[in-house]
Amino acid sequence: MKIVDAQVHPWSAGESTGHHRREPIDESVLLHEMATAHVDRVVLVPPLWDPNGNEYALQMAARHPEKFSVMGLLDPARADAARALSEWHGQPHMRGVRFLLNTPERLQPYLDGLLDPLWSVAEEAGVPVALLIPGHLEIAHEVASRHPRLSLIVDHLGVPRASVGPVAFKHLPQLLELARHPNVRVKAVGVGDYALDPYPFRSLEAPLAQVFNAFGAERVLWGSDLSRLHHPYAQCVTHFREQLPFLKDGDVDRAMGQNLLDLLNWQ
Repeated sequence: MKIVDAQVHPWSAGESTGHHRREPIDESVLLHEMATAHVDRVVLVPPLWDPNGNEYALQMAARHPEKFSVMGLLDPARADAARALSEWHGQPHMRGVRFLLNTPERLQPYLDGLLDPLWSVAEEAGVPVALLIPGHLEIAHEVASRHPRLSLIVDHLGVPRASVGPVAFKHLPQLLELARHPNVRVKAVGVGDYALDPYPFRSLEAPLAQVFNAFGAERVLWGSDLSRLHHPYAQCVTHFREQLPFLKDGDVDRAMGQNLLDLLNWQ
C-alpha cells in the first residue's frame, strides 16, 4: 500500500495566512515529515502566499518525481487562462489545477463568468479540478451537471475554515447530495482539526461514515493539509488507517492512495 497525501502546501517565500504553521514547509522539512509519518507520496498544492508557489512545487517534483506531483493554481482572470489550462499537462509533474472560491473576492471571477470557458478546457484536456467552495457547494453541482467528463474534487469536504465540532458538518446533506454526480470526488484533508475531541477523534466517525457511504471509498481522497494541523502528521495517517471501523477491506488503500494515483495518472 502506498500512502499518498492529497494536499500539502509547500513554500519557500511569504508568510502563511490562516494556517497553524508559520515556518515554511520547504523540501527538506516535508521529506523529513513524510519519513516520520510513513507517507510515500504527496500532491503539492501551492499556497497563495508564496508568489512563486507553482514554480517552487514543480522544482520539488522535478527533483523527486517518485515522491511529489503538483496540483497548481491558475488565476482565472489571466488573459491567457484558457490557453494556459489547455497546455497544463505540458508542464512536467503538473497533474491538476485548483480554484479557490472561498472568499467574496475569490468568488467574484466565478460570478463574472471568467471560469465558464475553463471548465470545458479542463474537461477536454483531462485536467482534474479541485474546488475550495465552502458555503457554495451548488457550484460543484452546476459544473458537474454541465461537464460530466470533468473530474471535480470538493476540497476539505466542503467544511468552512475554522469550523469545529457539529457546526463543521452542518452542510453535510448538501455535500452528500453531490454524490449523485459520478464525476465528483471529495478530499478529506486534515479532518482531525474539525473535531473538538482529541485523537482518535471519535466524534468524526459518524460524518465520515456518511461520506464514505454516499461517495463510496473509490471517490474519497485522504490528505493532511499539513500546515493547518494542530496534531502530529502521524496521527493524521493512523486516524484513517486504524481508527475508522466502518471501512472495509481495501477501502483504506483506495482512499489513502490508489484513488489519487488513478485520478492523476501517477503510476
